[in-house]
Amino acid sequence: MNMDNLYNYFRKFSDKVYFLTVKNIEINEKNYENIDFPISSNVLLENIKNNKFNENINLSYFFEGILLLNGIDSNFENIEFLNGFIKSKNINLLDFVKSKIDFNDNNYDTIIYNLLIIRGLINLEISDDFIIKIYTKYLLMILDYDNSYYNMLINEIKILLSDLESKNEDDYLLNMLYGDLCVKEKFYIKANIFYKKAITNSNKIIDNIINKKIQDITVKVKIEELLQLVDRFKFEDCYKILESIDNFSLDKEDSYWIGYVYNKLNENEKSIEYYEKSLDLNADFLNIFIELGLLYYKIQKIEKSLEIFERGLSIYIDDEKLLFNKIILELKLKRFKKAKEDIEKLLLYEDIDNSIMNDILYLQELYKNELK
Repeated sequence: MNMDNLYNYFRKFSDKVYFLTVKNIEINEKNYENIDFPISSNVLLENIKNNKFNENINLSYFFEGILLLNGIDSNFENIEFLNGFIKSKNINLLDFVKSKIDFNDNNYDTIIYNLLIIRGLINLEISDDFIIKIYTKYLLMILDYDNSYYNMLINEIKILLSDLESKNEDDYLLNMLYGDLCVKEKFYIKANIFYKKAITNSNKIIDNIINKKIQDITVKVKIEELLQLVDRFKFEDCYKILESIDNFSLDKEDSYWIGYVYNKLNENEKSIEYYEKSLDLNADFLNIFIELGLLYYKIQKIEKSLEIFERGLSIYIDDEKLLFNKIILELKLKRFKKAKEDIEKLLLYEDIDNSIMNDILYLQELYKNELK
C-alpha cells in the first residue's frame, strides 16, 4: 500500500522516538555491537524518571519503537536492519499493535501515537481490514487538529475507503467512516445517507454512536437542503424548513447560511439578524462582510454598512470588493479625503477585476472636483 503522499507529513513527528545504543545484541545468531535502537520518547522519559531501566530492557520497547519509526520515516537509513530484527523475533505484530492502540483516549497525542504505530505496521506490509479502518478513522480525527495537509489526507482517506468498499460495501464501520468523511467535506446530506446505511439494528452500542452522529448534523442537513431549494426558487419549501430549525444549536456557519437564505428570500431584517448572530459567534468569512455590508446599504443604514466593510478589511486587508464598497460609502458620506486615499490604494492592486476597475475610474471622474 503506497502512502508516500503523506511521507513529509509524518516525518515531522520524529520527536516521538529517541534512540538507545545497545552495546551487544544477537540477531539471527550473529552478534552486533553499538546498535542504535528506536524507542518511544514517552517510554524512555518515563523509565528514566522512575529509574526503571537496567541491563535487561524489555524487547517490546524496541518493537514499539521500530513500528513508530516506520510510521514516521520508512526510509530511515538503518530501517532495513531494524525491520530484520523485529521480523526475526517471530511475534504477531498485528496483535501487538492492536494491544497498543488506545481506543478510549481521543486527545491529540494519543491520535498521533495510534496513527504512527498503525502506519508503521502498514509500511511493514502487515495489516487487516480492521487495522485499515482504524487507521482511516484516526486520519479523519487528525483533521480536527491539523489541516495543513488537508487535501492529501482527504485523498488518502478516499483511497483507503475505496479499497475497503471493493471488499464489502455494506460494512457498517465502512459506511460510518464514509459518513465522517462527508462531514469533513461538509456534504451533510450524503453523510446522513451513509450514517443511516451504517445502522446495524443489532448492535445497540454502535447504533447509539451512529444515531448521535445523525443528530449532530441534523441542522446542517436541513441547511444544505435549504441552499438547494433556494437555488431552485422553491421558496415555500424553504420557509417550511426554516421553521423547523432549532435556533438554539446554531454555530457560526449555520447562522451565516440561514442569513444567506433569508437574504435570497428578501427577508432583510431576518437576514441581518442571523448574519449578526454569526458575527457574534466570531465568524470571519469574507462573504459575510460583503453580504451584510450591502444589506445594511440596501436598507439605508449607511454608517452601519461602512462599519461592516471596515470590519471585514481589518481581516481581509487587501480585498478589492470590500475596499471598493467602502469607497462608495465614503463618497456617499462626503468623506472625500478618505475616499481619495482608498481609491489610490485600490488602483495599485494587481490583477484587479475589470468591472471594479471600470467603476472606480468612473467614480474618480465623476467626483474629480471633490477628490482634488
